Amino acid sequence: MVNFFEHQQQAKRNTGLLVVLFFLAFTLIIGFVAVVTAAVFGGIAVQQNGDYQFSWQPIAWVVLIVGGGILTAMLVKWLSLKPGGHVVAESLGGVRIEPNSTDPLERRILNVVEEMAIAANMPVPAVYLLPNEANINAFAAGYESKDAVIGLTRGAVETFSREQLQAVVAHEFSHILNGDMRLNIRLIAALAGILLIAHVGRMFLHSARFSTSRRRGNGNALPLIGLALFIIGYIGVFFGNIIKAAVSRQREYLADAAAVQFTRNPEALSGALQQIGAREYGSKIGHANADETAHLFFGQALSSWFTLMATHPPLDKRIKRIQPNWNGRYPKPKKAMVQSVAEQQASQPQPTALNRLAMLALPALLLERVRSPQQAPQFIRDMLVGKLLGEEQPQLETLNAAQQLALVELAIPALRVAKDSDRLGLLRDLEQLEHSNDLFHWCLYQLLARQLIESKRFKVKLDNAEAFAATVVALKRAEAQQPLNLVQLEQALNTCKSWSPKAKQPLVQKWVETVTSDQHISDTERKLVATLCACIEEPLPDEMLTNSASSNFA
Repeated sequence: MVNFFEHQQQAKRNTGLLVVLFFLAFTLIIGFVAVVTAAVFGGIAVQQNGDYQFSWQPIAWVVLIVGGGILTAMLVKWLSLKPGGHVVAESLGGVRIEPNSTDPLERRILNVVEEMAIAANMPVPAVYLLPNEANINAFAAGYESKDAVIGLTRGAVETFSREQLQAVVAHEFSHILNGDMRLNIRLIAALAGILLIAHVGRMFLHSARFSTSRRRGNGNALPLIGLALFIIGYIGVFFGNIIKAAVSRQREYLADAAAVQFTRNPEALSGALQQIGAREYGSKIGHANADETAHLFFGQALSSWFTLMATHPPLDKRIKRIQPNWNGRYPKPKKAMVQSVAEQQASQPQPTALNRLAMLALPALLLERVRSPQQAPQFIRDMLVGKLLGEEQPQLETLNAAQQLALVELAIPALRVAKDSDRLGLLRDLEQLEHSNDLFHWCLYQLLARQLIESKRFKVKLDNAEAFAATVVALKRAEAQQPLNLVQLEQALNTCKSWSPKAKQPLVQKWVETVTSDQHISDTERKLVATLCACIEEPLPDEMLTNSASSNFA
């Protein structure tokens, strides 16, 4: 039996070591540039006895200028990517799929992404289709979950069966949940800073050529500096790319293991990888901007003859980790979208414990409303604050807590593209929940606000231990129907949300222990754990995924 938890831990350990190595190399590059430049400008001199004499002031100035230039280039690149994953998706030719699209192909994609988002207990991200990419691939991009996007190539959508598509989307969700998107953006920015050194060196070489032609016979240090910077810069980029590729390979192993653990279906992910191997061009991306973002993709996006530069592990190794008994033979290529009507109906999601969206049995009319940018703001407002204001909503009063949470998560894409006046009006009405002792609906307001309001609103934090304790106390007081310190709880959630997935696990486990201490999970406790997990972007623990948990927690 494959131990996927062990694979995840191994990948995390390897990633940490490689990230440390990356920044060590980054520091050494700055040091080399400083030494070379300082030597040219007199910061290092050789005395007659062969000893070196250092003049620290010029060296310090060089370090300051070089370091400042690199950090500026990194900052510019980081700021260009910070607006969200849509920047990356659009740079690759991606087209956003409208949340209420009725196109069969687009609806198929959206349905799968919605299913996996609800299963992961997180808001539905924006979805992009790369219509000009006939090969099989997918990616997740963004700085945090509120600006995350999932992208799929046309080839992937037309090729994968529903189960395979679910597995690949689960793989991309694991990148979001494990913080890989933020790490990827930082690596891109760091490499942009290193590349600046090579660009400056090239500029010096060009300027030195023209300067020398005008002043022959005069000493000119620019060619030496330019050549040194050019060489150091490109050596730095070369080794930086090797380390970045190694980090990416470890994160792919991690995402594969997490996706299998998430879907409980190793055959689906293995089958998706085998479909890539069955094709001549597999997962190659043809867009000119694929070079910079190759490490974001599900499969190897660029040809790489040099193994150390490959951003993804070899397909056979990935498949063997997932399915050790695989015979090594790839199947014949096929397209799932040419299935018969009966085959397509048979592949529709069935109500299982994992597929929470199917179990919720949400009315089609409500799904239509939450997917519509025109209707979603008013619908969410009626569902969350209508009862608080004494308004009668007979259709909505029958919704249980699980359905309400799912509808909020499903509405996020439509709310993001709704008219500003509608979205701001919704948030203004929801502020009435800020001081409500109904912790469940307060958490739903927090979930919405964290997705739709600027992050600076949620900057105030507590000490880690204090935040941990505050959430546990809130659970106990809510079950006992005692007053809550909601200001402190919001600050505690701000703190916990920024923790790593590994740090969040003991907190969620403590929540589960708190609500199961009497050997019974009440409906109130169940829905509070679910909404608190959603607020800190942590999947529901297995204890919450029983049939009663996933269908009601009413």
